[in-house]
Order: sequence, then structure tokens, then C-alpha cells
Amino acid sequence: MPVIAQHQWKWCSVCQCLWYSASTGPNANGHCAGANGGPHVPGVSGDYALFAEPLPNAFHPTIMAQAAWRWCNKCAGLWHPSTTGGNHCPAGGPHSSQGSGEYALLNDSSGTMG
Repeated sequence: MPVIAQHQWKWCSVCQCLWYSASTGPNANGHCAGANGGPHVPGVSGDYALFAEPLPNAFHPTIMAQAAWRWCNKCAGLWHPSTTGGNHCPAGGPHSSQGSGEYALLNDSSGTMG
């Protein structure tokens, strides 16, 4: 069963979030919480790949994944609905998952999440 990854996610060196650098349109570079609403700053970020929410059991049993991550079409950042206070968007109001897929973040098999 194929697992689909989406590349071009970057780490913002100012607000420390992951944001989708291939966004297009007026909010292409998002809204950084640490830059007074200015664009995210990739600095020396590598290319991160996020995984589309796979079908059950798509990952090897030793791979830990946290599902339900979303892309916000206002700030271009990655957010999780279960985070306390996590629905506050630096572009104003709540984050919007309109147009977003559901992403899963993988971790190593050591059992450490974070």
C-alpha cells in the first residue's frame, strides 16, 4: 500500500512552526506569529515531508504516527486541533482547515513523541 508524502514544508526560524512553502496566492508565505504577521522565514530549513493520513495499518507497526494535523489556509502553518489554544491563527481568528488534507507526523520507533 503506497504512502503519499508532500514535500516543501519548511521550518520557520522565527515562530518555530512548520509551514507549506509551496503555497500560492496572497498568503503564499503565510503569517508568522513571531514576525508581527509578516511572512515565515525559512532560514536554513531543510525540506520536510508530511504524510497524507494513511489508511489503517499503512505504516509498519514499529512506526509511531500522530494523525489529524492540518494546514491553515490563512497562515500556511501546520496545526493540530487537539492542542490547547492551538486554534489561534496568527493571521487572526481561528485556524482554517479549508482546502487542507489530513496529515500524519511520524516519529521514531523509540516510543518518544514530541
